Amino acid sequence: MFLLIPILSWSQYKIYGVVISKTDNDSIPGVTIIEKGTKNGTQSDFDGLFEIDVSDPNAILVFSYVGMVTKEYKLEGKNKITVETKWDCNKDFFDANDIKVYGQTGLINNPIGGKIDVSSPYLFFGGVLEASYSYQTNSKENIFQEASLEFKHPISNCDFDIDFRTSFRDFEFENKLDNRSSSFETDFNISRYSFIVGYSHLEFNNINTSKKHNSSGVLIGFGTSFGQPLYPEIVGKISIYKDNIEYQGKIQGNYKRFLIFLKYYKLSSFNELSLGIGYNLNY
Repeated sequence: MFLLIPILSWSQYKIYGVVISKTDNDSIPGVTIIEKGTKNGTQSDFDGLFEIDVSDPNAILVFSYVGMVTKEYKLEGKNKITVETKWDCNKDFFDANDIKVYGQTGLINNPIGGKIDVSSPYLFFGGVLEASYSYQTNSKENIFQEASLEFKHPISNCDFDIDFRTSFRDFEFENKLDNRSSSFETDFNISRYSFIVGYSHLEFNNINTSKKHNSSGVLIGFGTSFGQPLYPEIVGKISIYKDNIEYQGKIQGNYKRFLIFLKYYKLSSFNELSLGIGYNLNY
């Protein structure tokens, strides 16, 4: 019995395994595998395969590789294992340090206008601040203006981020309507898709009928983006009030520093389709 004790204490358990990427199931060569708490280790070969002798069938193996999230795997008596690993990420936001200047025209009611967007550098506590203002007119009785302040990406990881935005819209139309609406919105961005929810408030004033009322409602929307050419982004939103529905839609793209957008707005009898062409100054 006394002779068997040291023999058992030095027993080794052979483990066979393969390391693959959780994203695409491809094998990963060169991954370092260490038995936790020891210097006992090995590396995966060109096909992601490895074998290692461990001292305990319930040992924990630690898998590490440059650009990969370090993973711990408890054997729990298994001697053939497949280990899925996840790539780490460094997420770059290319919407910081921008000054975007547009000339824009309304194709229905307000042919003269412009727009400016200014975004901050990436903030040390996370996220980017962006302010936007646009103004259109027919140089007579019609005015259509929009403004927004957005806090982009304060919450972010590899696959998900959140934006917060407050916006304001105001128009005067043919001495008939003088309306204002504002909203508070949250964008949940998953991969290249955005799901938008928020709260809107409307001050509706029909001058012809002297009808005035304030109402609040829910805002919902959806957006997505595509690759080349022009890297287009499409966003659509509706705000549902007691007696009205407010529609907003936009498609925008860019080529190098040149920018283009087409947006649509409708509330009651007022609607506008606006075309904008601009340039990104950066700073």
